[in-house]
Amino acid sequence: MSALLRLIPFALLLALYGCQRPPEAQRQMDNYLDRVGRVLQQDWQPFQPETLSSYRFGPRRERVLGIAPLRIGLLDLIVDTNECRELQQRISERNTVLGKVMPWSHRLAYDGELLRALQQCTALLAKQDDKEPLREQLAAIAASKTNSLPATYWNALNTSEEFEQYLRFADQPLPVSTSPLTDQAAIDALSELARVGARLAQTLPPDRTTLDALFRTLQLSQHGSQLITSLAQTTHGLQQATQMLQATEARLLCPMQAPSERSKILLNVFVLFYAGEIQPYLAQLQRLGQPWAAAIADLRAVPGIPPATAEGLGRLAGTKSSLWARYQAAVAEHTQAWQDLLGACQSQPGQSGWQNPADG
Repeated sequence: MSALLRLIPFALLLALYGCQRPPEAQRQMDNYLDRVGRVLQQDWQPFQPETLSSYRFGPRRERVLGIAPLRIGLLDLIVDTNECRELQQRISERNTVLGKVMPWSHRLAYDGELLRALQQCTALLAKQDDKEPLREQLAAIAASKTNSLPATYWNALNTSEEFEQYLRFADQPLPVSTSPLTDQAAIDALSELARVGARLAQTLPPDRTTLDALFRTLQLSQHGSQLITSLAQTTHGLQQATQMLQATEARLLCPMQAPSERSKILLNVFVLFYAGEIQPYLAQLQRLGQPWAAAIADLRAVPGIPPATAEGLGRLAGTKSSLWARYQAAVAEHTQAWQDLLGACQSQPGQSGWQNPADG
């Protein structure tokens, strides 16, 4: 009896978990699909959350690039002039315990600082003939560091928990809201990171404070991960509804190409539940998704991208088979399916069978 009593709290927990209401966006889509299915006497399949795993980035080890170490400790012995004190400080910093374990984002900023110090030192030594060997060594180091900047940049992104979290699906979709949702700060941060990478050939990386702020903005995003989940769920739902609409023979739904009782019920579903509930949510997705997809496409175009990173970003946006492209296609196909079926029943706006339920 005591064992049974001990099982009761666990059973109650399972019951409560199973009774949790799904997110409002999911309830709206399921209700819409259920109503379309009942009118058209068609079956539909619910969204499977495990399919979201296809948008997960591959392991870091597949995305981190190898960079040959540059042994610059000897420069402490070479650069022995007060004119290059800034360069000496940069070298000393890298050779400290903390400098050897700095995260890749800080290494990117550090390489920018080192290259600036190298440029400054080379300029100061330009008119000193006896410093020609030193200038050649500095130039070689600068060339090596410049060539490795793209790899350092991509390692900074691919080892960033903030970057990975922002582009990882959430366990909840975007909320249903009558007010416009925004994630502009995070999208701007992602766009700026893309610009940093694209300009490396002309402009040195920004400092640590600037880079840290960009990554922190991604971390604070409230809607980036939810957008991925919403796009996947909504794409699936629209595809299911489109299949039901396309599988319906217009001649059976509305004989003589005139509205029937069943087509009138379907029109009510279109007006009240598709136009009334689903379309406003689609507008939210479009508002958030368009700049998000553009930022991902810009990032994917940055030179030196590891193949595994390009593949992961391409699953989200920037390719014909991406989540964003498939969502756009699902919206267009669903709109066309409604137009075809309602048009065959003379029930589109402007046709004889059109009647908005709100008009009575």
